[in-house]
Amino acid sequence: MSEAHMVTVGTSIVRNAAQRGALPPEILAKVRAWAQAPPLSSEDVEAGEAARRGGEEFKALLQLLASEPRVYSAELNAMWPYLERKSVAAAALLASDSGASHLCAALLEEYLKASGVECEVHRIPELGRSFEPGLYNLLDTVASLAATYRRRGLRVYLNATGGFKLETAVLYLAACLLGADRVYYIHEAMREVVELPAIPLSVDRRHAEALSKLGSEAERGEAERALGRGFLLELERRGLVELLGTRVKPRRWVALLLGLS
Repeated sequence: MSEAHMVTVGTSIVRNAAQRGALPPEILAKVRAWAQAPPLSSEDVEAGEAARRGGEEFKALLQLLASEPRVYSAELNAMWPYLERKSVAAAALLASDSGASHLCAALLEEYLKASGVECEVHRIPELGRSFEPGLYNLLDTVASLAATYRRRGLRVYLNATGGFKLETAVLYLAACLLGADRVYYIHEAMREVVELPAIPLSVDRRHAEALSKLGSEAERGEAERALGRGFLLELERRGLVELLGTRVKPRRWVALLLGLS
């Protein structure tokens, strides 16, 4: 069966290009600034603007990536065994909300498409800038993608090499909840691909039953009467539901997991 890989994207391409220095001086100076720029800084915004395919910086970085993909991209280094087997049919590149990560995702998209892989970039709002909103946006995106890929009959793999470690740890648990077939990454010490068991997990039965009663959306007062105010607050504290004005709804990743949407 063909695979769909969901790939968390960091900034390894830009950082490695900045360190190795195999670029024209004027481009190298920009890349070095992008590699250490904080999100939303003018340098980081410039990096995001360079994600447009026609620019000289993009072309130069893509040429570097194509010349030694495993050297410049930690994400491709981890994916390499699957790419060599030609088992990767689709890839979703999950960039943080920064220009440098978006640029790296755009470069990976171009490389993978040239290799015959169907590819799409998702810049996750607030990821890497605000922890809780960014994490929930990441979970929502991954849940939606996993459901779409499964409907297409694809095996779902998570490449957890790039990006932020804490968010990746939570994403691993989400992948297990969502029934991912495999989770893998490049081990930092052993420098080889490590496959983690995708242990089948599920939402606590009490919570699942309560969320099923709640449905896709409900008035807060109605939800309190149906579930009890204390239990509804527990669902909120655990991040399983969100408030939208006077209404309550399961978070999208939970709704997809439980078949509520």
